[in-house]
Amino acid sequence: MPQSTDRLSEILRNESDALVKETVRLALEAGFTDQTSSMRAAWTEATERLNDCIVAYLCDPLRHGRLDGRHDYRSDKRFNALREIAWRHHDAGVTLELNHGLFKLYRRVYLDRLGPLLRAEDAASGAGPADAPPLEERLECFFDEADQAMLTPWAVTGAGDAALGDSVRRLTRERDQYFGVIESLRGPVFIVGEDGALVNANQAALQSFLGLSEAGGLTYRLALQPHRRELQAMVDRILGIPTDDRSAVWLRTDDGSRCFDIRVRDVEDTVHKLDRWQIILMHDVTEHLRAVERARDAENTMSLFLAAMSHEIRGPLHCVLGAAELLEGSDPGETDRLVELIGVSARGLNATLENVLNFSRFEHQSPQPRPEPVAIADALASFVRMQEILARQQGVPLGLELVPDEIPGEIQLDWSMTQQVLGNLVRNALRHDDGRGVTVRLWADADALCFRIDDHGPGLPEEIRQMLASGVAELRPRATGREGSGLGLAIAQRMTNALGGRITALDTAAGASVEVRLPLVPAATAARPPMPSAHGGQFEASCLVVDDDPIGGLVTGAMLERLGLTVDHAGDLGQARALCAAHPDAYDCFIVDYRLSDGTGSDFARSVRLDPALRGKPVLLLSANVGLIRDRPEEAEMFTAVLEKPLDAAALAQAIRIRTRPAAGKALLDGLSPSVQRRMAEAFAESWSEFLAMLSRETSTVRDPVVAGRAHKLANGAMTFGLTELAEALRALEHAHETETPEASALETARAQVLRHTLAPDWPDCVVKDPQ
Repeated sequence: MPQSTDRLSEILRNESDALVKETVRLALEAGFTDQTSSMRAAWTEATERLNDCIVAYLCDPLRHGRLDGRHDYRSDKRFNALREIAWRHHDAGVTLELNHGLFKLYRRVYLDRLGPLLRAEDAASGAGPADAPPLEERLECFFDEADQAMLTPWAVTGAGDAALGDSVRRLTRERDQYFGVIESLRGPVFIVGEDGALVNANQAALQSFLGLSEAGGLTYRLALQPHRRELQAMVDRILGIPTDDRSAVWLRTDDGSRCFDIRVRDVEDTVHKLDRWQIILMHDVTEHLRAVERARDAENTMSLFLAAMSHEIRGPLHCVLGAAELLEGSDPGETDRLVELIGVSARGLNATLENVLNFSRFEHQSPQPRPEPVAIADALASFVRMQEILARQQGVPLGLELVPDEIPGEIQLDWSMTQQVLGNLVRNALRHDDGRGVTVRLWADADALCFRIDDHGPGLPEEIRQMLASGVAELRPRATGREGSGLGLAIAQRMTNALGGRITALDTAAGASVEVRLPLVPAATAARPPMPSAHGGQFEASCLVVDDDPIGGLVTGAMLERLGLTVDHAGDLGQARALCAAHPDAYDCFIVDYRLSDGTGSDFARSVRLDPALRGKPVLLLSANVGLIRDRPEEAEMFTAVLEKPLDAAALAQAIRIRTRPAAGKALLDGLSPSVQRRMAEAFAESWSEFLAMLSRETSTVRDPVVAGRAHKLANGAMTFGLTELAEALRALEHAHETETPEASALETARAQVLRHTLAPDWPDCVVKDPQ
């Protein structure tokens, strides 16, 4: 009687893994896996289909199974699944002999593995019909008949040829697709065989290593043939490089030496069993490596720059702090000497900071000169007088030599930029002179204005001489082997080139001699607008100072009052406009800060221009943010002069007198009357009290620009009165509230640090001193 389908299915299902494992083992030993699929999934699928056919065969009640020469095995439905596998093998190029031998392996494994199980199954089910053979014998008959059915693909010649043609065409299309992808890559690609022999190279490889740029597939393939030997040498070199060293390989190309990141990948077709290939993918990383090197050089340069600037800043800063400390309780006879020392050190510190700012600015854009009429002889004499204080402090004579007959009265020149050039050169000369003196010379020839600075020092280092001789120097600190970094000279050279001139190191027997030649452009004879009249160096005029910093406003007002001007102070644009509307004829000029609480200085200057009662009156900008104006020429034109903080009274007087942009100097607070000092101290105390009240009420844990602005202004005032610790706490609070996403703990810590500070009980008496 026929066997139960469910029972046989259960037996084969339980044995399925063992059948697959044993079949693959025998196929591997016999070499069949080298010519058929090595994927376990394919062997598992074949075993499952074979099991289904066996179950259907053994449970068929109509047939006991035996070979029959008269049977049509090509169309026997019992073997459809096996014939489908045979067709797939045939289409993939598997030969009849290979397919037949593989099926013999299956027969052996099944009989060895299932034979005992089927005998036990027969014994358990009892005797069947007399003519029914045992299950083990029927299993052998199954393989005999299945063997006949699986010959069909190779017996149908026409269909086989068509299938083979389809297979070949499919492989060709797939190959072309692979090569199309490789050709589309921008980087060079080599395809090599398992033995390392070159199979193909894409067009990018021919272009990179041979300089061939033929277009079109046919021309490209023809161009590849005569150059195989050269490309094979390149492939051999690449494959000879250890795998770990292929991330940065320098190779000679038609465009010079280039660096490549090379990846070698094995490619094997597990379905159709094509030859194993290796694909060599090359990515040009030259620019990336150079960018990394530039970043490292920039980092090293910045480290050197910070070290050099730290040295140059700490020296004068030590002098300023030390002299300020000694000034407290000093004898009247020592006061002048200490004040002069503070002034010299502060000017040196300001010059160093100016170099730092120029370094940052000139790295991104060239300096833009703004020529204006200047009386060059008087301007240079004033410049040398300012430098004499530093020269006396260093014990070095400083002289000026002019040739008046050759120097025009006024020329067109950016004197602010020229002063920075000469200041760097003079300070370098004073630093290295041996005590015999530094000389500044000025003369003019047919088309050039010539400055020359001579000293008696050891001469310029060779690296600095080469820098000056090489045109525009790179802005970077240099190890000169002496005090200084050479940055000031590089900035001076950049400025001189921007002015249209050149700076040259002259050959001398001893010391250093540097010449600066600038174009000589006569000044335009344009009528100057009327200015407040001067009497004995003092002005008989009135001025409105618009500054939202009460301390800064008082300082500027004190300078103007010392010059003889009548001064009013407005804290914002609204107050300033109200004063102007109430008394339009009360003011002869205006001095305004740029950043105000309700607008900008440009807004005020524009309103003055539009007001018929005020139009024509000079508006001077006095700000620490003049860089913003210099980048906006349309705003700068609205001001009579653009002045940069810090500024001393003499420079402010010069600006009011001739409406020019003077050199930035030190804001001198020394010598102010006790009444002015008291007003400044009282204004600071009032601002401080209001700020403390605001902080005490403030419990928010988010950034507040208002708090940051108030802290900034109070920090400046605190430094004016020497409250260093309070200034540092205020700046920390300002920084915390300027951070985009500050932590609540950071805001609270900074706030608590500020609230710990108090003013002295005897404020403002403790800070008011008699200047005499």
